[in-house]
Amino acid sequence: MTHRLRVGAAVLWTVVILILCWTPRIYLPAPEHEGSLVHLMHLDKIVHAGIFAVFAVLWLRTSSGRPRDYLLVLLAGAALALLTEAVQNHPFINREGELADGLTDVAGAIAGFPIYRFVEARYQRWSASNRRTADSRAFAVEDA
Repeated sequence: MTHRLRVGAAVLWTVVILILCWTPRIYLPAPEHEGSLVHLMHLDKIVHAGIFAVFAVLWLRTSSGRPRDYLLVLLAGAALALLTEAVQNHPFINREGELADGLTDVAGAIAGFPIYRFVEARYQRWSASNRRTADSRAFAVEDA
């Protein structure tokens, strides 16, 4: 995947997060009542962590792998978490920005780091394997 596509995917996902977090309450389904399975499982927190883990993975895929890049992705994730939760308190949005959601967002971004390392290692192995296969096919064509 080219660098431009990686950046495009990361930017698109960031926009998706903003849309999801800033959709006014009137366009959302009614909140689950206390005691429901969704409420008991804290599905809201799982979703927050998941979308920010994907955020971190996508932005790390655009980086050069230096420690400074990791710090920038973490700071960007924390800033986005703060921004999304703060704007939810705006009267137009009419949602409750919660500290717990913001902390869960940051935890999700942190969780994205080992996920990225795992996925990137697998991708590099797969990519190297495909290059070897393509090279062997090229040699076979030259010999023929």
